[in-house]
Amino acid sequence: MKLLKTLPLLCAAAVLSACAHTPADNSHAAPAAKESTMQETYAVTSRYGFNETVRRLETAITGKGMEIFTVIDHQAAARKHNLTMQPAKVIIFGNPKAGTPLMVKDPQFAFNLPLRVLVTETGGNVQVVFYNVRSLIEGSGIGFADVENTLAKTEGLIRQTVTE
Repeated sequence: MKLLKTLPLLCAAAVLSACAHTPADNSHAAPAAKESTMQETYAVTSRYGFNETVRRLETAITGKGMEIFTVIDHQAAARKHNLTMQPAKVIIFGNPKAGTPLMVKDPQFAFNLPLRVLVTETGGNVQVVFYNVRSLIEGSGIGFADVENTLAKTEGLIRQTVTE
């Protein structure tokens, strides 16, 4: 009986609550971020073994005046946790003289730098994976003319290093 008396009050409260709701004022919200797109990658089969491919890439990168910031050895990290996986190293590299002006022009482009190249081996095949530069700059304030003599040349360098 008590429930029958309180039910109308609960319904009235719910209706009033719903009517009192006003949409959020987003006029002070931060501007929406640029919609990102997934960068396309190239995968090239190396004609060399895993370690030789890594060595050749490191030599080619530094030989062109770029800096190797770090090499991430995923297989070694897995091993530390008693896990096994195929050989996989990511070489992170770049040239601040080339990258800095791009990041000044479009600060969010810093998220895409430095460049990376993955070397991995599965089934006896060594694969080298890297970003398509046109895809990397898509949606940014960077035009191809800004990178054609710098970042874009790394695609050819990587291909040549592992296929010739």
